[in-house]
Amino acid sequence: MPASIWPLLALAGLALTGPFLAPLDPNAQDLMRVMEAPSITHLLGTDHVGRDILSRILAGAPHSLGLAVLCVALASSVGIALGLIAANGGAFIRALIMRLADLMLAFPGLLLALLFAGFLGGGIWPMLIGLKLALWPQYARMTEAVATSVLREGHVEAARLAGFPERTILTRHVLPSVLRAVMPLATLGVGQAIMSISALGFLGLGLKPPTPEWGAMINELLPFLAEGFVQMAAPCVMIFVSVLTLTLAGRTLASNTTGRAQ
Repeated sequence: MPASIWPLLALAGLALTGPFLAPLDPNAQDLMRVMEAPSITHLLGTDHVGRDILSRILAGAPHSLGLAVLCVALASSVGIALGLIAANGGAFIRALIMRLADLMLAFPGLLLALLFAGFLGGGIWPMLIGLKLALWPQYARMTEAVATSVLREGHVEAARLAGFPERTILTRHVLPSVLRAVMPLATLGVGQAIMSISALGFLGLGLKPPTPEWGAMINELLPFLAEGFVQMAAPCVMIFVSVLTLTLAGRTLASNTTGRAQ
């Protein structure tokens, strides 16, 4: 297993077990311990209402990481489905789906997510819908290119001559190649989604307080930067490490996929 995959597995474990590892209640306030420096009791200090920063970092991992994975899973599912339809649906269907993808790619993704989250009052589902609309064209274009190439190969033509239905050909012969090509893009997309979710949380359009989320934590602690640099830096470091880990894992998967193709 490549060395860069181990940090990815650690990140996935944090997303799954973070709330159970939190030493204290992440939402418990203690106004007698406001902006307390790191100590044995509070390893990363406390925030402006006395909540334990480490507990909020761990409890926020499923929100910042889990929602990013869910967003990419939804966007990639839609993109792969539309890409397969475009590759196998004739010239008019291909042109219609690809021009729609081009139109969506021309629109800034984060701005689209901001519009949805702003008009619908913020929260999980407006945020996910906005991010999904921004991300699916990447997967649709990748899927269409790979599927079009695979559909021209000899074993696919032989399967058609043997009488296999199109659904079987797509699922058995085309989809595995598409998934291998899309996996690195999806891994990088999770990092992009983490940044977008954190940006929406920082702007107050993500999850509603007091739910812990790394971007919202940065927004809450920004006025207290002089008093609590460590508290402010903690969610920033988590976002940086997560995106870096996903970027390295995505590059490793891409290089492995390219090596197998050659």
